[in-house]
Amino acid sequence: MIGTTRFATGWFARVNLAVWLVWVAPGLFAEPPLDALEQEAFQAATLFAQDSIVQVETFGGSELVRDQWVASGPSSGTILTADGWIVTSTFQFRGQPASITVVLPNQERKAAKLVARDTSRELALLKIDVEQPLRPILVSPRDEWQIGQWVVALGKTFDPSVASCSVGILSAQGRVWNKAIQTDAKISPQNYGGPIVDLRGRAMGILTPLNPGIVTEGEVEQWYDSGIGFAVPIQDILQRLPEMQQGNDVFPGRIGFRWRGLDEYTGPVILQGVTPGSPAAKAGVRAGDKVLAVGPSKESLTRIENHSQMKHVFGPMDAGMTLAMKLERDGKELVLECKLVKELPTYREPFLGVLTDPFDDKNPNKVAALIPGAPAAKAGIGVGDVMLSLQGEPLSVESPLDARLASLDYRDRVDIQVRAMDGTERTLQVPLTTHPEEALEWDFRPKAPEGIDDPDSAAKGTVQLPLGDVKNKAFAIVPSTYQSSVPHGLLIVFADAGPQDQKLWTDAWEPFAREHRWIIAVAQSAEEKGWTFEEVEIGLRLQSIMSRTYSIDRRRIAAGGIESGSLLAYITAMQAQEIYRGVWLCNPKLPARFRMQPCEPFKAIHYFVNGTDKSIDRFVETARTAGYSVQSSSAMLETAKLPESPVLQPLQGWLRLLEAY
Repeated sequence: MIGTTRFATGWFARVNLAVWLVWVAPGLFAEPPLDALEQEAFQAATLFAQDSIVQVETFGGSELVRDQWVASGPSSGTILTADGWIVTSTFQFRGQPASITVVLPNQERKAAKLVARDTSRELALLKIDVEQPLRPILVSPRDEWQIGQWVVALGKTFDPSVASCSVGILSAQGRVWNKAIQTDAKISPQNYGGPIVDLRGRAMGILTPLNPGIVTEGEVEQWYDSGIGFAVPIQDILQRLPEMQQGNDVFPGRIGFRWRGLDEYTGPVILQGVTPGSPAAKAGVRAGDKVLAVGPSKESLTRIENHSQMKHVFGPMDAGMTLAMKLERDGKELVLECKLVKELPTYREPFLGVLTDPFDDKNPNKVAALIPGAPAAKAGIGVGDVMLSLQGEPLSVESPLDARLASLDYRDRVDIQVRAMDGTERTLQVPLTTHPEEALEWDFRPKAPEGIDDPDSAAKGTVQLPLGDVKNKAFAIVPSTYQSSVPHGLLIVFADAGPQDQKLWTDAWEPFAREHRWIIAVAQSAEEKGWTFEEVEIGLRLQSIMSRTYSIDRRRIAAGGIESGSLLAYITAMQAQEIYRGVWLCNPKLPARFRMQPCEPFKAIHYFVNGTDKSIDRFVETARTAGYSVQSSSAMLETAKLPESPVLQPLQGWLRLLEAY
């Protein structure tokens, strides 16, 4: 019995051991599931880095937004040095705060001083006094980064002791013209100023609301939690740290030239114009030069084959840096150097006061009309004269008048060679000026050549326009006299919110459109309560549709906005300044702060603003200071009384001036 019992006990023990080895032991010795390991890695990276992140509070500096006073809440900062240098985002520093406080991870509060800003990267440098050394963030080596690797975005907005985190991947490098890395982690004010770290808790960059399409302050709010977030590489910040510690702000570097074409990925890069008085002009750069290579010195040049490559080289360069350029001119290569500047000399588009004949292909610079009192008329240029050269260089289809004028200083006197109708030639000295800022009384109605059959079947009259998969509706007023052989101006209008009476629009605009060769396209909002930021694409769709369907004059494309549509008209034009010649803002209520870029050659948009809101005077002053031509009127427009509106006559006179050189 004893032997049998021992045998049975041993047998059961062996079975139980086998079951334990098969079912239980693997769970004790195998690695945890992948998602558990990932969670542990995220937590470890957060815990490692969070003592190098602080909470930043600002007091005062609130601003008026939509008739309500608001102030920025707490934000985040990242410790760069043990002795109290902290980098944060400028998001909470739109105004100048009365005081700044940094809350350390141990809850200790320290008064902070705003020492410098990096306006190119939306960063600010703070300094606090400390008794005990702080723990600076560790730096992640750039050469270890890989697209698709896990990253963690950290912030201290909610709790100065514990960092909030958002997880994503490193989705791109060299973004925002080589100034930022990109992540799909959710980025918002909760982590602006905090770091984006690798899984070892080392900082790769500082989170900031960079946006290559921004035109007015506050638009970055449209990008919150959008799946596209940017961080400035930490190495780029440390490189500029000594300069900023001296109290010197960092600004984007400007050179002062424009290249031909709109396609960023098509080469070669040929310069269209040079801003008078700019670093490029002082270095001897000329319109027509072909850019072969650029770099920080003659010994370190990067070959350039298209516009995008050029912008990637320029993007991270600051004011004060040296730029070297290898150019090709008249079949010869030359290398020039210049120092980039914070601000270019204020550029204002020169004005002669002539209209060229749009129907004379052989003589594109033949004078069809003169603006009364303008420089050309005063100098003795006459209707029918053909302008042969400007400053001794021939004018032609390849070298047109507007391209040549754009590179001149509006304060200069220029030599213009003209040939009169009787064949005699003479050279006149003409003092340039700026475009008129008052409505002009002049009457010129260009007549298209008679007897031309129009084979184009494009619709005329009041035409309904298909916009595709959106709720918005749009229509166009196309003159009954439209001919595809005659280029027409195009005015794209974002009407006030709600449905529009097409008959009122036609009654108001059809006579002008017919007599002066314009097409008016009117867009309606998707909802009656107003326009949304996303609907800015409607203007792009309309411009594309009209340009494909009708013959459009490149010098006469304008955007207009009435009341709630005003801001969309402004943004539409700012996103395509090479395309839009003018912007009409009607009865607008404009934001308190506009980020208006300085006027540049070939981006010299002209403005017509009407209404009585107090924001209009501020806008007009800002635009003129930036170098733009602005006409304004206190007349209001009532859509219900559109044909009788007193603003139509000066507005339409302003539109006619857009084609004048």
